[in-house]
Amino acid sequence: MSEDHSGSFQSGERDDSISASRNPQEREPSDDVSADAIEEAARKAFSSTSLYLQSELESSVSDLQLLEKLNDASITKYEGLSRQAQDMLVHAYKIKQTYNEMETQMSEVAALVESIDSLEQVADELDRYSQQLEAKFQRLLK
Repeated sequence: MSEDHSGSFQSGERDDSISASRNPQEREPSDDVSADAIEEAARKAFSSTSLYLQSELESSVSDLQLLEKLNDASITKYEGLSRQAQDMLVHAYKIKQTYNEMETQMSEVAALVESIDSLEQVADELDRYSQQLEAKFQRLLK
């Protein structure tokens, strides 16, 4: 390898003149401003990122709170619907019992109607027979 001292360095070699001027305690004023500007920009970036993430978390929390309220409202609504359905089942059972009781009474009423119809027929026949007897009696008296 040939050494060239013109300001560039070969692989594995280091130019001590450049590294000596970059000593942190011997910074140039433009380096301090640049480092301060970078540090300030980094702080702003981290602060902005932090605010963004906090806003996202707050948004997620408010979304979850809204979902919780919606779930609570749904639970309340469906509990009410469940109570109504149970009440309807109780009423349907009572109606069915009443119908069953009335069905036996209705069959008794139907039997009574048949008996009354039979009695009416018998009464009509008796009425015709009595009219015939009366007509015969009237003829015999004359």
